[in-house]
Amino acid sequence: MGRKIREKIKEYFMDDNKIETVNFDGLEYKIEDLTPRTLEGFNMLVKLQQEIAKVSYELRINQAAQKQISEELKVAIREDKIKHVEKEEE
Repeated sequence: MGRKIREKIKEYFMDDNKIETVNFDGLEYKIEDLTPRTLEGFNMLVKLQQEIAKVSYELRINQAAQKQISEELKVAIREDKIKHVEKEEE
């Protein structure tokens, strides 16, 4: 990872409005003590958590849409008087 990128990540975490420590695996770490490798790891975790939240949100939207379309399909089948296939007795 390039020096500028490492410094930007460190600036992000150490900005006055940002956090000074990070809790990981039940332990607290000072941002200023983190190495470039661990800064990159924390940055990746933050991005992954954001992506998971986004995917979770999209999943809920899609599930709601699926439910609505299923209800609309049930109404259409009933209104159009489409009969289901009867199971044959064996």
